Amino acid sequence: MIEDVQNALRRAMEAYSRVTRFFFICNYISRIIEPLASKCVKFRFKPLSEEIMTSRVLQICNEEGLNLDPQALSTLSSISQGDLHRVITYLQGVPPDVVQGFFAACKSGDFELASCLRNYIIWYCFPLGSYLRKEM
Repeated sequence: MIEDVQNALRRAMEAYSRVTRFFFICNYISRIIEPLASKCVKFRFKPLSEEIMTSRVLQICNEEGLNLDPQALSTLSSISQGDLHRVITYLQGVPPDVVQGFFAACKSGDFELASCLRNYIIWYCFPLGSYLRKEM
């Protein structure tokens, strides 16, 4: 969020702090303005291990009816650097043809290709719609 938005949020927090609790999740605490950060309790979480990531993503894939082999999921969890939210975002918000290409790169073990496709997905800011569910 830009600084002006954070200042507006700060005013809203001050106005409604008696009846409302706010939770923020961010990757870079240094980008939060000090007046806003000082009103928050900060929790830092370590990245998840590859085993935990793979297990959880397999569970999600099973529930969503996606068939992905463990090698692709292992590569996917490696690329996400322990961030389960990032993996779920990859699965939810990208058109199916891009997802299939990404998984093919993961299956092949070609880290550079998978990383390039990840950058492509980020660069084009695909919306967080559930394209995969529509295809099923």
